[in-house]
Amino acid sequence: MGIDNDKVGKHLKQEAHQSYPVRDEMTGEVVSDPDGFPIAELESDDYLELANTMTIEERSQGERAWRFGHVIVDEAQDLTPMQWRMIARRARGHSMTIVGDVAQRTTGERGSWEDLLPASFGDVARFDLSTNYRSPDEITPMATAVLNAIDPNLTQPIAIRSSGHPVQIETGTPRAVKLALELVDKVDDGRVAILSMDPIEVDHRQISTLTPGASKGMEFDGVVVVEPSAILQDEHGLGLLYVALTRTTDHLVIVHDDALPDVLTNAL
Repeated sequence: MGIDNDKVGKHLKQEAHQSYPVRDEMTGEVVSDPDGFPIAELESDDYLELANTMTIEERSQGERAWRFGHVIVDEAQDLTPMQWRMIARRARGHSMTIVGDVAQRTTGERGSWEDLLPASFGDVARFDLSTNYRSPDEITPMATAVLNAIDPNLTQPIAIRSSGHPVQIETGTPRAVKLALELVDKVDDGRVAILSMDPIEVDHRQISTLTPGASKGMEFDGVVVVEPSAILQDEHGLGLLYVALTRTTDHLVIVHDDALPDVLTNAL
């Protein structure tokens, strides 16, 4: 049985008008329906034509009133109030899945999710994840010590596996590249990262050099963390150190010249 395009188009148009329209913030004029289409410019057939010829990405580009049915936000702990407002305006009915770790917040003031999420979101169904699939159990004492220093009330993730490789503590920060090359030999074709607050140059296809902040959301087979005390000097040092310690899936090396921070030596 064929599709009656006229009926489908009429239904779409009726649905749009029955929903909440989008109004211009300055003039109050209705500028588009909740799907982001200018009401005054599109007729039924236009909906069908756009749906058949354009992707959602193409339809949303350049349409400032566009609304999505559901929005997924990752690394949400770092969003500013203005960024939250921007996202909320594009999520119809504030339908969102928000993923983040407040322990890894490295912008603005520290706070709980209750502090960070806009009050306009109302009731939020919250689920705390406690199983750590990435980091091996060997880094748990150090990571937990830093987490407790950030906020002792935060949920402590539980590692479900062990790598068999204790955390390696070395002195001499100029050796960071050499230590990373040694890790390359241990991880076969895996990836290794050097995480440092100061730039480090290395030309190797398996080695990435990043700041702790730039490594957020990533994972590596081996990680060399350079000078933890320098990381802690940053305004968000504890969060950055927690990020750095938890990027590895296997090997973790800490290299330093300055004394190790108490938060780490107490966990050894």
